[in-house]
Amino acid sequence: MLHSFVKQRAGVLLVSLACASISQQAQAFAAVGHSAVGDVAAVLIKGSRAEAEVKRILGPVSLHDIAVWADCVKGIDAYNDFKYTVTGRYPECAPFENAAEELLMRDYVQRNNDACAPKPGEESCHKQYHYTNPAVQTGRYVAGAVGTGKNDIVMSLRAAITRLQGGVVPAPYSLTNEREALALLVHVLGDLHQPLHVGSIYLDAEGKVIVPQAESYDPLSHTVGGNAITMVGGNLHGYWDNAPNRLSEAELQALPEAARAVAASAGAVNTWPQAWADDTIQQATQVFEGLSYGARQQSLRGPRWLTTLPPDYDARSLALTKAQLAKGGARLAQLLKALWP
Repeated sequence: MLHSFVKQRAGVLLVSLACASISQQAQAFAAVGHSAVGDVAAVLIKGSRAEAEVKRILGPVSLHDIAVWADCVKGIDAYNDFKYTVTGRYPECAPFENAAEELLMRDYVQRNNDACAPKPGEESCHKQYHYTNPAVQTGRYVAGAVGTGKNDIVMSLRAAITRLQGGVVPAPYSLTNEREALALLVHVLGDLHQPLHVGSIYLDAEGKVIVPQAESYDPLSHTVGGNAITMVGGNLHGYWDNAPNRLSEAELQALPEAARAVAASAGAVNTWPQAWADDTIQQATQVFEGLSYGARQQSLRGPRWLTTLPPDYDARSLALTKAQLAKGGARLAQLLKALWP
């Protein structure tokens, strides 16, 4: 689930899969990546009005810490009277493991648990806020296409922006205050830059890549952002979630400088989430370069396809991870400055 920004080695989280159009996925970039995005943005907004507004909303909680909040709330168990059941398990959640903070997490989950009416096999609503699964071959995000949803990551970022702009948040989202909205915004902005939280591939029974069409879509072809693509040590999605944990401290410390070179986003703020998703989908094509897949196998957790990573895959994945973390931090700073110019 989560890991602290102090370098900790993450294990791969195997998440349950279901044969639905949108299903379970892990947290993007783990805590190291999310906190790095928050840290980069904190550097880039220093001395601005945005910095002051963030401090007003968060108080003593930093962007570094709030970046993992939307994953920490997954510790609220909807099947156990909405109690927080993972105290002490994830060090990065420690700032929120007290009576007052746990009450806030519980309230958020209760309001955002099932208002979207999850279908059988789908995750609770607030967990679906973290990802979308269009086929990477499309090259862009198209609302309503196979793999997208009315409460996916693009819509979640828009909802958080709307709340911070003082607008009316659309259903099924319930963001009752600026802190919830900012916490969601910071987190899903990081999610938006983990390639497999925004792009996916679809495979047939023989392991051939297909482009799903709404009128003939087979749910068994859904690899769920790489969660159903297995390899030695885990699955492809978990591999990319874990990638920031393989960066050195020096590489993490260099991210703000790289972020300064990221181009400013054009157009109105409410168009940025889709534009950024389009960019990440294009980057996600690199994730699948050089991979081939075995025939589909059925497991207790759903369909699986086996792959083997090419020899240069580690180096390529780390280069893309660094670029995506820098983009995430830069775009978070751009967004905060746009909200509070």
